[in-house]
Formats: sequence, C-alpha cells, structure tokens
Amino acid sequence: MAAAPPALSWALPLLAALAGAGGPQSFELPGAPIDNIEVSSGGVLVAGGSCLYELRPELRLRHRVVPAAAGQVCGEPPGMRSNLLLPYVEAGGKGVLLAGWTQKDGTCEVWEQPAYRQRFNRSEVVSCLPDGSTAGVVFQLAGAWYLAVAATYSTGSYGNYLGCEPSQSDKATVITVRSMNNLESKEELGIIKRKDEPLHFVDALQWGDHLFFPYYTLKARAGNSTEPPSMAVLRQLRPSEGGLTLQGHVYLDCGCRTLIVSSSLVRQGERGWWVGVFLYKQDAKAWNATAVCIFGMEEMKEQACASKHFQSEHCREARSIKKLPTLIHSGLVAVYGTVVLNQIVLFLGTDDGQLLKAILNEDMESNCPEILYEIKEETSVFPKLRLDPVDNNYIYLSSANKVRRIPVANCSRYISEQECLSVKDPYCGWCSLTQRYFFIITPAEIFYENVILKNSSCFCNLTTLVIADKGMFYYIHSIEPLWISTLGKSEITVKGENFTRASGIKLILTGITGCKPDIIKVRNVLNDTQMTFALPPTRKEAKSICIQANGKKCSPPMTLHYVSPPSCLKENDNLNISKTEVEVYLSYMNGAQTKKIWFSVQNITKKPDRSTILCKFKREGTDKIDFSTVKVFDLSVLQCLYSESFSDSFLAAFIVTRYKSKELTRKQSQQLELLEYEIRKEIREGFAELQMDELDVVDSFGTVPFLDYKHFALRTFFPESGGFASIFSEDMPQSRDQTSKDESFNMLHALICNKNFLVTLIHTLEKQKNFSVKDRCLFASFLTIALQTKLVYLTHILEVLTKDLMEQSSNVQPKLLLRRTESVVEKLLTNWMSVCLSGFLRETIGEPFYLLVTTLNQRINKGPVDAITCKALYTLNEDWLLWQVSEFKTTVNIIFEKIPENESGDACQTIQVNVLDCDTIGQAKEKSLQAFLNKNGFLYGLQLDEIGLELVSEEQQRELLDIDGSSEVMEDGIRKLNTIGHYEISNGATIKVFKKKVTTRSDMDYSDEHCHLILPDSEANKDVKGAGHKGKQKFKVKEMYLTKLLSTKVAIHSVVEKLFRSIWSLPNNKAPVAIKYFFDFLDAQAESKKITDPDVVHIWKTNSLPLRFWVNILKNPQFVFDIKKTSHIDGCLSVIAQAFMDAFSLAEQTLGKEAPTNKLLYAKDIPHYKEEVKAYYKAIRDLPPLTTSEVEEFLTQESKKHENEFNENVALNEIYRYIAKYHEEIDSKLERERGFEDVQKQLRQVKALFDEKKKCKWI
Repeated sequence: MAAAPPALSWALPLLAALAGAGGPQSFELPGAPIDNIEVSSGGVLVAGGSCLYELRPELRLRHRVVPAAAGQVCGEPPGMRSNLLLPYVEAGGKGVLLAGWTQKDGTCEVWEQPAYRQRFNRSEVVSCLPDGSTAGVVFQLAGAWYLAVAATYSTGSYGNYLGCEPSQSDKATVITVRSMNNLESKEELGIIKRKDEPLHFVDALQWGDHLFFPYYTLKARAGNSTEPPSMAVLRQLRPSEGGLTLQGHVYLDCGCRTLIVSSSLVRQGERGWWVGVFLYKQDAKAWNATAVCIFGMEEMKEQACASKHFQSEHCREARSIKKLPTLIHSGLVAVYGTVVLNQIVLFLGTDDGQLLKAILNEDMESNCPEILYEIKEETSVFPKLRLDPVDNNYIYLSSANKVRRIPVANCSRYISEQECLSVKDPYCGWCSLTQRYFFIITPAEIFYENVILKNSSCFCNLTTLVIADKGMFYYIHSIEPLWISTLGKSEITVKGENFTRASGIKLILTGITGCKPDIIKVRNVLNDTQMTFALPPTRKEAKSICIQANGKKCSPPMTLHYVSPPSCLKENDNLNISKTEVEVYLSYMNGAQTKKIWFSVQNITKKPDRSTILCKFKREGTDKIDFSTVKVFDLSVLQCLYSESFSDSFLAAFIVTRYKSKELTRKQSQQLELLEYEIRKEIREGFAELQMDELDVVDSFGTVPFLDYKHFALRTFFPESGGFASIFSEDMPQSRDQTSKDESFNMLHALICNKNFLVTLIHTLEKQKNFSVKDRCLFASFLTIALQTKLVYLTHILEVLTKDLMEQSSNVQPKLLLRRTESVVEKLLTNWMSVCLSGFLRETIGEPFYLLVTTLNQRINKGPVDAITCKALYTLNEDWLLWQVSEFKTTVNIIFEKIPENESGDACQTIQVNVLDCDTIGQAKEKSLQAFLNKNGFLYGLQLDEIGLELVSEEQQRELLDIDGSSEVMEDGIRKLNTIGHYEISNGATIKVFKKKVTTRSDMDYSDEHCHLILPDSEANKDVKGAGHKGKQKFKVKEMYLTKLLSTKVAIHSVVEKLFRSIWSLPNNKAPVAIKYFFDFLDAQAESKKITDPDVVHIWKTNSLPLRFWVNILKNPQFVFDIKKTSHIDGCLSVIAQAFMDAFSLAEQTLGKEAPTNKLLYAKDIPHYKEEVKAYYKAIRDLPPLTTSEVEEFLTQESKKHENEFNENVALNEIYRYIAKYHEEIDSKLERERGFEDVQKQLRQVKALFDEKKKCKWI
C-alpha cells in the first residue's frame, strides 16, 4: 500500500491502537493453577500451588508469601493446594489473614498484614485430602474472634489417602469452632459430627447470629443418590453457653439437581438471599445440566431443623424447599451476586470460559444474560468470582493459572438512548434520566411450584416423560450433527417419527433462561423420519432443541451444542506443507441438497508475501454453479479468494496473507485525498461557525400558551395515563337515590380524612405483593385529587408518611431516600410539589422555559432536518445528529393568499421565509405557517394539511408536492421525497400559499417506503456524477460534525442559563413557601436523627425537588404548555435536563475522552452551576423559618384556588376500588390494631353502601 498522505499520518497510529486495544488487566501465576482467591480491603489474594500472592486492585504484584509448610519454593508440589483464605480486620484497623493448606495434615497459618508476620500455625484444621472440601468463616462474638470451619476430614469408602486420614475419634467431625487466639478445637466452643455419610461443603456464610454451610453428600457426587443438597444452619451462642450449636439442615431442591458447584450471599439491608449453582450428576453435557436457584436466608433459617446427616437430637422430619430455577444453562460453574440500585445482579462463570451478567427483576426472573468476557483458551472459570474491593466497577475472573480484572459493564457500546433503555443495565448510570421500569420475562418452562415439603422421603424421581395426548406426537431420536459452530449451520438433519403427518412444523431452539428462543421453519421434510433445518448463528452454549407441529406442545427436548469455530493457526511465515497434506472442496446448494466438489491439489507456490494453492476439479454433473462473483471471506488473518478461469474448468483457491493491487492502491489514495479535503473543509467551517454564528431569537412569540391548571395537574399526576383527563371532567351517573349516592362518597371521604386510618390503609396496601408500583402511583394521584381542597390535611399525611419512609431507609442507605418513585409517599410528594408550585411555575419559570423550547425549535430548523427520522444538523443530542448532509441554501419569498378564515387587514401577506433547498414541501409549509405567526402575532387560520404551495413564475404555475410523478425512485422501490432543490427553486423565488379544495393526509406522515436526506445504505454508497450530495455520502464521518452540537449549545446558552437561574434563585430574597417549608422539614428530620453528614441533607433536598419535580417539567414542556413535543426536542431537552441534574450532584465528574457527548457539552459549566446550587440551598436555609400559620394560610389559599376543578367523586370511586380489592387484608389489619373499632365499623358501612350501589350498576 502506498504511504498515507502526510496530513492523515496522525490518524493511522490512532486507528492501529484502537484496532489492537489489549485485553483486561491480568496476573499469571508461575507454574501452578489457581487454587483460591479472595479480596481484602486493599487488594486481591490469590493462592496457587505452594504460594500466596497479594496483588494490588489493578493486579500488580504487591507481596509473594511462601507458607512454612511448603519450604521456600513456589510451584505445584503433589497434593498441596490452598483450600481456605479468610482475611479480616481487627480492632484498630489491623489486617489479619488466615490461610489453610492441604500440606502437613491440613495446616492453617495466621499472618498479620501488611508485613505478613506469622502469628502461629496449627495442623489438622482444614482438610488435607486432595479433593476434600473446606469452607470457613471468621466471626466476632463478645469482642473475641472465632473461626467456624467445615471440612471433609474423611471420605470413608469413597477414597483411601494414606497419611491423611484423621484418628478414629475425629473421623466423624465435620464442623468445628475455634478461637483465633490458637485455633484449638474445643467441645465447649462447638464440635459437630456427621453420621455415616461423608459430606462435601461448598461455602460458609454468616447471616446475623446464624452460620450457613451449603453441602451435599459424597454419595451424590458419585452418582449413587438422588438426594438433594442441603443447607446446614448453626446458631451462635456465647462461649460460656456452648459457643455454637447445630440448629439443623434443610434440603435445597433446584429441579432435582444433586450437586452444588458455587455459592454466593446477596445482601440488601435486612434482607438476604443465597444464590447457588446446582448441577446434575451426569457425564453428558446437557442444555439443562446446571441451574441457578435463589433461597431466602430467613426462609432457610426457619425451616432448618432436620438432623439426618448429623449426630444431633433435633426434629427428625426433614424439610425440603423447592425453587424454580432463575437460570438454566448447560455449563455454569461460578456465581457472584450483588445489589445495584435495588436490583440483584448475578455474575456467572461457565465451563468454557465465559463471564455472563444477569439482571433479575423483583420476581427473581432473569433477563437475557450479557456476555461480559470470553477467555480465548476456553478454560473453565474458577468457582469463586469476586468484586474489586476498591472499585466495584470491576470483577475478578480466574481461570487456570490466570486472574483477570474485567469491567462489570460495557456502557460505552451503547450508541443511543433507546439502546441503553432496552438493556436496562443498572451499572450504566448515564441513563439515569430515562425510564427505569423493567420488562418482566417469564421463564420458558415451569415444572413445579415453590413449596416446602415435610417428608424426608420426598427425593427426586427422574422418570421418562409420559405423553398423555392420545393424538399424534412427534419425537426427535437424533440430530446430525450435534455439535455446530456459533456461525450457524446451513443444514442439519433431524431424525424422528411422524414428520410427514404433521403441518406447520417448527424447530424451537432455546438457550439460557431469559433469552428469546429461535423459532425455525422446516426446510425440507425428506420422509416420515427425516427432515432438515438451517440453524442461525448464536452464542456459545448447549441449547435445547424440540419440534412443534399442529399447534401442539413441543416434543421432549434434546441437546444441541454450539461451540467456537475451529481456528487456523499459522506457526511461521511460510505455509510449510506439501500438496498431499491439503484437502480442498467447494460446498454448494443444488435445490434443497448440499453438494460438494472435491479438488486435487496440483501445486503450492511459495512467495515471500503469500502462498498459493493451485487446484483442479473435474465437473461430473450438469449442475450450474455461478462463479461470476468473486467472494472474499476475511477471517482477520486468513483470507480465502475464489475465482474461475473461463478458458477451462479450473478453480484456484488462494490462501493469502497480504494482497497487493496497483489499481486498488491508486483508488485508495484518491479516496484518502478526498477524505482529507472534506475533513479540512468541515473543520474550518465548523470553527468559523463557532466564532461567527448568532441566533436571532424570536422574543415576540406572543402570549405563552399555558395549559389551565386542571390539564397541567392531570398530565403531571398521570403522565402515562392520558385517559384520566376525560373521566375527571365527567359527571358521575345520576342516581335515583341521590341521598344514598352522596352518603357513600361522604362516608368514604370522612374515612380517608381520618389520619390514622389513611396511614394504616397506605401501609397495608404497600405490603400486598400485587400492589404494583403503577398501583401506588395511581393511588397517590387519586388521593391528591380527592384531598385537593384539603391541602393542610394532605400535607400532614405527607409528613407522617415521609417520616415512616425515613425509618425504613435509615438502616440501609439514607442517601437513597426519595430517589425513586416506588411508594405512595414518593408519588404523593411529586403531586404535592406540582400543586404547590404551579403558581410559581406559571409566573416565574414559564416564560424563560417557553423561550427555551421556541429557541431550540428555531435552531433545529435553521439547518437540514430529515423528514423521516427527524434528525437534524443542528442539535444538542448526538443520537439526533444528521451528519449525512451539511450543505444548504436559504431564503424564499412566500405570498399568503387571503382567506375567509383570516381577513385581517393588518396581516402582512408577503413574508420572507428561511426555507432550505433540502427542505421537503411539507417542511416548507410548516416554516411558512410559523413565519406568518411570528410576523403577525396570530395564526394563518388553516391547518398544515389544508394548505398547498404553488411556485409563482412567468413560465408556469406549478403545485409543489412531496410525492408526484417526478419523485426519484430508489432501490427496493423506496421513493425520495421532493425538496425545494428538486424543483430547482432558486434563492429569492416566490411561492404562493393557497387553500386546498380537498384535504389530503399530512405531508409529514410517511412510512419506511420513503426517504429524505438519509438515503438507503446501498444508494448512499453510489458515486454518481452530478448527483449532488449523494456522491459525497461515503466520505462523511459523523465525528466531523460534533462541532454542530457545540454551536447549538453556544447559540442557546444564554437562554438555558436564564432558565436555570430562574429556578435556583430567590426573587426578592424570598423562596416559594412549599420549597422553604419542605426543606426546613428535611433539615429538622436530619437533626432529630442525628445525621451530621451535610451531603445526606443535600441529597434529600435534591431528590425531593429538582429530581422529583423540575427535571420532570424540563423534559416535558407539554405538561405546562399547549404544544406538541417532538422526539427530537425530547432528545435535546434530555441533554439540558442531564446538565441541570449534574449541577445538583455532589459527585465530582471525571470525564474522559470516551465520555458521552451529552456529558462533555456542559462539562465546563457544571462546576459553576454547582456553586450556584450550593448558594441557593444555603440561602433557603438562612431565611427565617415559616410559622405554622403562614404555611397553613398558603395551603388554604391554594385549596380555594382549585375548588371545583375536578370531580372528586371519581377519585373517591377509584380509591374505593383498591379498598374493595384488598378489603380482607385491610379489615384484618384494623382488627389487630387497637383503637380502630369505630373506624372498622365505618369501613364496613362504606362497603355495604358501595355493594348496594354495585347492584344498581353505579360502579
């Protein structure tokens, strides 16, 4: 290849660096596989062979430690491995590490960190068996530290290890409690012994004052038992009272799987779950061989009492907890669970080197797991996964002798807000201002329910599936081949029964739980027992495959294995093989059959830059093979080039490592030169635009089109339920017995005006599992409307519920208070702010906010806007950037025809309009109507679809249309919309607006069958002379136009700052009453709870006002004004809203070059905004406190303003629907509480009245 032009030489090293960006940080153990891994406060501990390595968080070596049991050499001595690593921190911050090794009868050494000074060591603590299990936990009790360790000290008949078997008296010991002062085992501290069956322990966990040890029997590992695994539960006592005692064990049933391979404890405040990877004991790797099941810690604690496996006198009746698998997969070997923003996230390792991430919903159902990382060598992942203790955005992945530091999320790969929303990854915080609700995925198969069995004989009976259907059923006997690559397979053969007697045959290919199955139509039914399918490319895993036909259930599944494609490795620069070692064939389709043509290798020509294999074949049939197209398949290093010599029947297959062509080099040089010219031109124009461009803001936009209070309230109360606007305006059906109707609503209204009842009602409803987040928000809005005229009382309720919410959050994370809208009180606060700040919003914020929306619209329309996608050259949001077209011309004279709808003599009928030559006719109409409004201050009088445009010239009068007979038809029948440039309308031409005789559809209503500025890919890549923009499409680079984002930001900057400062300033040194009152309330609550961290109160205020109210308004101008918000405006307002929230954030922004553009745009402004926000909060706090009478007077005035705005009976009726749905639970709660006797009677009377009305069809 020729040298790159000098001006572009800077780009080549950058591209090379991006293309060859290395893998994750890693550390490789010399000479031994990893036996154990654990994290401490300052890094990660890795043990392998006879050595321990302490690594920094980024996996650089800090210490190497050789235990006394190993001598001074690191390596892999036979039988020596680390089976216990337990770091902990004593009083005063002193780090201690306990490490157990199989050498010398199971030695434990205790070291002081960071110097690794040995305190002592003791033998016979951990298992010394090569495959024996050891699990332990260090815990503190009464100021002293103890070790509880469970180990397989003896395998009984399942192994014979001379020199490692314990004494006869200790053979049955499985769990011991030892003081960390000397690690001696004492009866009074706790020694638990097994019965006859040896046990294998997987993990040790502490939960409150209980210890948990998941385990299974060695008989199950040998495949001789269907007994489920168990969880042993031990209860802590003070040493004087016996140390630790066995409470019992409980069976853990996860789809009849008998082994546990990995374990993790997930904590969230006072709640906890144990996550286990369960495995069938079977030799073949099946699609459902492993599964993840999740058990509640409290549930296991309550149910554990059996003593079948231990020498203990507890209840003899063994209980079993069955759980539906959260995930089913062919080869899971590791799991780690954590909670991120109230969501459980599971990291999973597989036996072929994959690291997966699954996100669970509130029903413990998984999304389709994401593949975070794949180990190239496909070695099995080590069963322990651990998060980086310093930066939780990384996780340690171990395999063979290597540990890697992997990011927990790939947020940078999301290129649009929509893509980010579809993934719903809680780690990707840059989507924090978007929708947060998750799509709930139902498991594909349900075999049993979540139950607790109280029968020790209830083990799994794995029997053959019996089909009860008397009709025809379709079976799969075999699949050929069973192993295919992840690239898919053009043809597989399925063998079975009854295929010719079926219709609508489909193959269902199902992988890991949560991922959408592939439904594949049959390709060819060969006969009654054979048919063929083509399989798509997919991820690496074993999948279940079944046949579905005639609308019946799927056949019993079989397992199909997707594996990595075979790799071609070049050991040296020369293809050092002889022609007898090479086989070459061509595979092609003949109808429904796959055929092959074999070639004989004639010669191998070796050259310095490539090796060529020359082959010859003899055509034996009459099949026509189309060789006219040369196909090059690029597999990174290896390229295969097929071509045909037409003089004779030769096919040459070239295996090339470097391809040279003078013609290609010449064309590439020309393209690079043209690209360089385009880059120079665009950068220079972008720079000039930043320095010179000014936006003529239309200040005279007339009256701000505010919505009335009712519609403003309904849009903020019910943002996703537009139907409520009508029902709250309607009258209730008239009753023959008006007194009865009024009485029912009056009694219900009186009931909810009872503070104690209302608070109890809300708490009771929120405890119901099916009272969803949507129900909570709706209930809060109905309550706001019902109490609209009693704001003083509603405010008291808000105070009580907020205090209750603080009690719930104080023990977990006080900074998360009011961050979301998942409770009644959180939505109630949003509504309360909307009611109380509606006047301030209208009087102070409305005008600058409307100016911002108007200015944004004006800026967007200044340049090209694609009529189909709405993307524009001038925008704030990179997702909405139109970079394909950047050249345009402006200015056309528009004459408006006088119409009866607009007979004002003062109207200016001839207006100069900035219409672009790339605008469609529909866009020109819109700009014309807007220009008329701006010029005259009132509307033209006709809608967009009622007017037409006509070119006025001396030669002809021609109507302009978006689509007509002259419209250009692209590839695949796609029609390009006509533009001003299409009609060759020059600058200064005159266009007439007229009233159409027949109204047609909106000019902007076009489907995917049309295009405007963004052309179909195939068309955009054509180089046609004289085709205007089309010929330059392929030289456009999106990043060249990012300066357009900056120029838009500069143009509207003063308007944005005016709006921001109108929000966080105090007019006349006076804050709105609602803000001052609630901020003082939060200050008082923090003081009463002795919260001294000022950041907590700052976050509370931010969560209650900017995050809860202002951002909602900034992103939704249609809540405040009678306007239509376009998707593009929404994208731009999202960027402004993000900058607004960043101003209130206490976190320091550390943005890199790869940060999203929406963050970078306002990066320099955010520090200044932060200072202004802090001053705003301080100014409010320094204001004199409001008296109770001042607050109540304000609330009373607001209540009077909104009298008769809503039909309150509609809201009461909706509230009663919830009361009726959960009446038994509410009645039971009132029954248990003291002092609610009268209230309970009133509630029953209300129910009786509504039941009577129901008979008369009132509700």
